Amino acid sequence: MEIGIWLPKFSDVDREYERLMTLGVKSFTGEPVTYPFGIRNFYVADPEGNLLEIGSRGHEE
Repeated sequence: MEIGIWLPKFSDVDREYERLMTLGVKSFTGEPVTYPFGIRNFYVADPEGNLLEIGSRGHEE
């Protein structure tokens, strides 16, 4: 199962990545990536193995 969590801005994705890494969560895709088609995201897995995509379609103000 995959769960998508969409945040308002790209900087929110970066902040959430940093917050989760300080808590010891592992991102198996590494740091957030901005793709040419307009999203920025990264992936982690929850304790039950569900894939969590954390990203944004928004741009910075």
